[in-house]
Amino acid sequence: MRGRWGSEATGGRDGGAGGGAVAAVAQLADAVERSVAALASPALLQEFELGEVLSALDGVAARTHALLVAVVREGLGRGLHQEAGFSDVDWVRGVCPGLASRTAVEIAMVARAAQQGVHVPLADAVQDGSVPVHRAAQVLRALTRIRPALGEAEYAEATELLTVAAAREEFDERDLGRIMSKLVATCLSEKEQVARAQARHELRDVHESSLADGSLRRFVVTVGSDADYEAIRAVLMSPLAAPTPRQDNTGDGGAADPAEGGGATLAELDTRTAGQRRYDAFMTVFRRGVAGTEGQPTTPKAQVMVTIGLQELRGALAGTGRTVHEGTIPAHQVRQLACEADLIPAVLGEAGQILDLGRAKRLVTPGQRRALAHRDGGCTFPGCHVPATWCDAHHVVHWARGGRSDLGNYALLCPRHHTWVHQHDASADVDSTGVRWRLR
Repeated sequence: MRGRWGSEATGGRDGGAGGGAVAAVAQLADAVERSVAALASPALLQEFELGEVLSALDGVAARTHALLVAVVREGLGRGLHQEAGFSDVDWVRGVCPGLASRTAVEIAMVARAAQQGVHVPLADAVQDGSVPVHRAAQVLRALTRIRPALGEAEYAEATELLTVAAAREEFDERDLGRIMSKLVATCLSEKEQVARAQARHELRDVHESSLADGSLRRFVVTVGSDADYEAIRAVLMSPLAAPTPRQDNTGDGGAADPAEGGGATLAELDTRTAGQRRYDAFMTVFRRGVAGTEGQPTTPKAQVMVTIGLQELRGALAGTGRTVHEGTIPAHQVRQLACEADLIPAVLGEAGQILDLGRAKRLVTPGQRRALAHRDGGCTFPGCHVPATWCDAHHVVHWARGGRSDLGNYALLCPRHHTWVHQHDASADVDSTGVRWRLR
């Protein structure tokens, strides 16, 4: 079988005579050494030659990874890693110390999967060069998520579908990611998605560590949901994190000439690194959020734009929403975000036309929040005493289901119980005296 690099690919289990294979690899090593000598002075290459050399080297690297999968696949089949007392990944790392850790993991993943007949076509596609190793690993990670929900025949169909998609060169990584997210959402019921989301939610974590001599501190955040990730990313990708533009010192709107003493001075130039700008953006939002008076933040929550189908939003179908940063958020989390986050949902009909663009005016107003703080006093969940300052205004009848943005449809909930209420689809009775939750 001829791969994309134009050379004959080694079969999964066939291989040539042992001596011939060893001799061929020795010749390959000699060719590589000659190439190293020939490229000892890249400065002598012309511009078009640089591009051609880089393209050729990329093909060699990809082909080498494919051959590594073939050999590792055979080694795992013979149990060489077990004889050496290693896991498959550690065995690959030991015999190929020059591989990057991620590459070693992906090669071992594909080779391990090939031991099961249903994955053989995917491994063969890697070996013949039609599917890169990292794409095959991406496919296997998606398949791991949906396998418990599928029968053998359905799983085989899903594997074939993703193998074909991964082999299509016109699909970039984002395209492939969207295909996989849609497949996962289709295969898993919303109940299963909620259960998985809840398990991820339990892994949320923030802890502090020191750097160097302890004079610097680091907070490590483990994000517990796609919605939280997109909210944080929205801050870090916002204009707050953009470089400050140079100021015009000419007085007439024209460009200043530094040679004539005009233009931006060193003090006016934004010399912050990208990481420093993101830090400053995060701290700006954080400080404003905790500096509000009478329990009112002085800035809205980070804005997230999500595209989602109407049926998925209403809960009639399992599905996901897609953010402008190409991230995905499960439909049940989109419904939760719609309570109070500055979310702009682009709701699509069956033909893909936009039915509605959510408006921020549906969010709780400062006056309503003061009234809620007076009525509810804090989190309305039984037994919780979180003050109103730190609570969200929850739509008792979800906004996605036609719930109105008025006091009779609002209830204050702390973030933890807000998440719980959405996960369990809990309802409540609301009147002028307060909120009474109907808990099952």
